[in-house]
Amino acid sequence: MAIIFNQSKEYRDLSFLDIAQLTEDQAWQKLKDERWGVGEEVKCPFCEKWDKHYFTKPRKIWSCRNEKCHKQFSVTSGTPFEKHKLSLVKLFLIIYFFASEHQGLSNNTFHSQLGVSLKTVFHNVSKIREALYETNNLTPLTGIVHIDCAHFCGKPRRSNVRKKTDSYVVNNRLRNRKDAIVPDLNTHPELENIKKLKNRRILLTMSQCDMTDVGSTGSNRTICYVIRNEKASSIIPLIKRHVSEDAVIMTDFGSAFRLIRTETGIRHFAVNHSEEYMNKNGVSNNMAESFFSRIRRAEFGTYNGMRHQYFAFYSAEFVWRHDSKDLTLNAKFHDILKRMLSREPSKAFTNYNHGSRLGFEYVS
Repeated sequence: MAIIFNQSKEYRDLSFLDIAQLTEDQAWQKLKDERWGVGEEVKCPFCEKWDKHYFTKPRKIWSCRNEKCHKQFSVTSGTPFEKHKLSLVKLFLIIYFFASEHQGLSNNTFHSQLGVSLKTVFHNVSKIREALYETNNLTPLTGIVHIDCAHFCGKPRRSNVRKKTDSYVVNNRLRNRKDAIVPDLNTHPELENIKKLKNRRILLTMSQCDMTDVGSTGSNRTICYVIRNEKASSIIPLIKRHVSEDAVIMTDFGSAFRLIRTETGIRHFAVNHSEEYMNKNGVSNNMAESFFSRIRRAEFGTYNGMRHQYFAFYSAEFVWRHDSKDLTLNAKFHDILKRMLSREPSKAFTNYNHGSRLGFEYVS
């Protein structure tokens, strides 16, 4: 189980002090080796030519040897770290803090420990989330795949007008739902809640069960998409793209899943959640449900809400946390660093603090 591994000595192969004690030169060398490997040859991020480019040691920058380029670049040029103002050691510490938490980490928790502003931490952590989103493993899932949808963002407040006990309230209580989560807009059409409901987003989760260990009930890989509506027309094309034809799909009795076998040809079994969470044949979608429970705890407990414009990035963060649960701290740190160095400058957060915003949403 992941929680046991997280408590093991093997897991603790990198600590806060290991990074905090690095000098800026050591951090620079580590970043250079991670990006281009050991040696004098580096790759120009502009013309993409590998060569022993002219190196200015005091400034730690290269000048491209290519006659058609001749541009100057640093170890962070062409990456989300481009034009960074923080020291490399502090950037490494932000990555470490992000990687070491299992349920997400509020920016308020550690910005004072680094001696930087809250905006600075939010800016850099958001770049990490974006890089994780852009480097998701989207190869088709195999084996048993649990699929489900859940609603996030745009949580309405509890109604100002107290409801009397009617069939609607009783139904919510029986299903352990609060009035604030499922508001009755027919009886209490409050303008503020109607506006908030427009920010609600639907997350489709496809979770591959780990069948390598006998008796294992966990999952080892997850693919998520923010979708416009919970209908077959939105869900089935994504299933066709990301679930192997020889897999077995398990869902609940949602109407959007009824045509899976007909439209995709993939074996499909469903469990009636009005009666049970798992039927006697072992059919359930508990891996998707457990993924939702973790991200929902983070939404309300850790982050106190998620902006719908960037919800795809938050979902990618928890996909990575789920899929990397068996990695050590050192492996997690280098995995994030490698992903960051493989991406171009951020689309959503470059010049974010100067008013530049992402003009679209990642919605399928």
